[in-house]
Amino acid sequence: MKSWQGKFVCAFLAAASACIPAFAAPTAEEAKKQEMVMNWYREVVVYGHTELASKYMANSFVEHDPNVGTDLASFTKRYGAAPKPIQAKLPKAPIQAFTKGDYVTLAWEHDDKDPKTSTPYKYITYDVVRVKDGKIQEHWDSARVGQ
Repeated sequence: MKSWQGKFVCAFLAAASACIPAFAAPTAEEAKKQEMVMNWYREVVVYGHTELASKYMANSFVEHDPNVGTDLASFTKRYGAAPKPIQAKLPKAPIQAFTKGDYVTLAWEHDDKDPKTSTPYKYITYDVVRVKDGKIQEHWDSARVGQ
């Protein structure tokens, strides 16, 4: 993704996430999907317990991050390298999580420093997950190719 595209997508998601909760609260089904995605993110992605992947992810799962691969096997290989003890909460919560229909979006704020000037700045990344029939079907994120 080109730099300007990433900035545009982040700005769009930030604006959308600010607007969506003001218009409508999530339905009970959407809230259930969001909770399931947060548990998946915590247990499988952050803490690396890919043995739990089948609890959350469809066998036909599609990964859209080129750094990970395209399917469930690639995903579990990438995230299951060194599992850590699962904690009750994420080490860092998303700044915004919202659900609309089958899609759950998690927005994350990060701190960094300019390598030349050491000036601190913040940036936002995101994960979008499609949930259908009680399982995660697809995952997209604001991957930084080559990292």
